[in-house]
Amino acid sequence: MASAILSFMGSLAILSGADKFLTKLIYHQKFRMNTFYLKHAALKGLTTDYINQENGIFRKLQTESFECCNGNYSPLSNIYEILIKLCTSFLGLFVFGSMLIQVHLGIIIFLIIITVISYYLNQKIIAWTAANNKERIGYQQRLHYINDISGDIRSAKDIRLYKIAVWFSDIYNTNMKGIADWYKRFTRKLLGIAVYDSSLAFLRESIVYFYLLYLIWNGQITVAEFVMYLSVVTNFSSWLGNIFSDLSSLNQINLKINYFRSYLEYPETFNRNNGVTNSVDDCPKEIELKNVSYRYEGANHNTLQNINLKINPGEHIAIVGLNGAGKTTLVKLLCGLIDPTEGQIFYDGIDIRKYNRTAFYRLFSAVFQQFSILPVTIAEIVSETTPENIDYNKVKRCLIVAGLWNKIEQLTNGVNSQFGKTIYDDGVEFSGGEIQKLLLARAMYKNAPVMLLDEPTAALDPIAESTLYGNYNQISFQKTTVFVSHRLASTSFCDRIILIENGKICEEGSHNELLKQNGTYRMLFETQAKYYKNNLDKTEVAE
Repeated sequence: MASAILSFMGSLAILSGADKFLTKLIYHQKFRMNTFYLKHAALKGLTTDYINQENGIFRKLQTESFECCNGNYSPLSNIYEILIKLCTSFLGLFVFGSMLIQVHLGIIIFLIIITVISYYLNQKIIAWTAANNKERIGYQQRLHYINDISGDIRSAKDIRLYKIAVWFSDIYNTNMKGIADWYKRFTRKLLGIAVYDSSLAFLRESIVYFYLLYLIWNGQITVAEFVMYLSVVTNFSSWLGNIFSDLSSLNQINLKINYFRSYLEYPETFNRNNGVTNSVDDCPKEIELKNVSYRYEGANHNTLQNINLKINPGEHIAIVGLNGAGKTTLVKLLCGLIDPTEGQIFYDGIDIRKYNRTAFYRLFSAVFQQFSILPVTIAEIVSETTPENIDYNKVKRCLIVAGLWNKIEQLTNGVNSQFGKTIYDDGVEFSGGEIQKLLLARAMYKNAPVMLLDEPTAALDPIAESTLYGNYNQISFQKTTVFVSHRLASTSFCDRIILIENGKICEEGSHNELLKQNGTYRMLFETQAKYYKNNLDKTEVAE
């Protein structure tokens, strides 16, 4: 007796230890799985064609994909629990089914039919979810955006001065009502299915109950057997229901995984695995646009129309025009972030579509209006690399030419100061003009053959702007430079000026040549000059 008790207790201890071990092992595997797929989701977002990031469908798939593998209760990690439950359910079904078959095979067939009907009713929920999922994701995207922007220091001033908090609150409430309405409709569907399920369960229990009573009445089973078989039927139905419920859960997870796969397999058009490559150390080559047009997805008109432009190696080009003329779009086309809807772009006589796009990006340094700066050290921002690979002398030279070195010298840790207070309490915050100088230093450090400067002086004061122009020859030495600006006076040092109007090149030439043409450029230039002259006259009168 004692040995039996010891064996029993020992078995329980072993099983308990095994259960805890497996629980920890599964938790670890779930963590590894989430990390693995999160890495792939992030990598897709970082390396996908730029045009995909401007696509609404891609962005929704991206949002859903991160949710699919984020957290220990993510759909992907729940696969473990469901598979374990399935194995347990099949074992329970086998045990109770082997007992139930002794009564009548028809009972098993009847229970399976009822459960299958219930399963297909629940499939309607999955189909409804799939059909209406975009609506839910849209609400979630807007709610996530408001949550993110409410904690963004760059938005803090606008939120307070323009009372945006009330506006955001209204938008937040509207989307919360929208997603609540979505779940309300979802709950109604669930409730309807639950009513049918309950009815089927009642029908199942009633028929089996009366059948077992019939067997008692005919003396085929005893009362004790009646109670036992009634319990067996209940357990068999429960395990069978669990199996179909788990299969339904797998179908729902499959829906999430399909979104995830669609995201990872989203079409890429750029050539990345092979193609033409150029050395970054090469001198700049000729860039030519032939009959280039570009239309954004969903737009009714081309942003750029039939652009023909040749940029000679080492030439300094200025692109000017009113807001919305297509200047930034042209810059994105030049550096291969987007491909033309019509026409071709050539670099060194080769269509850029034939280049290895990753290698092609190395040919360009750029300062864009929209930028990304990581919360790392100033030296890492300028060099865009890890500390052990930084050329600190080169960082210093670039910061000097960009006009930011005096600021950096005053910092306690110099170029090793951390940027931003998002992560670091002692992080350094820069003004808009100082950030533009930092971005310019970053572009110079890359030292690519072609430099693209999209409104690089927009946030600079007149002195800083004048200093930049004074250093322009040093910045653009032996490089092809494309300079985008609204300030026409700032383009006079360029070899050639391109005026874009309504998506087309309407004027082209040097500053003096365009003034002599008495066209749009001269009109815009004199309008700006008149503004400054009027301000100067007012100042003189006041004095």
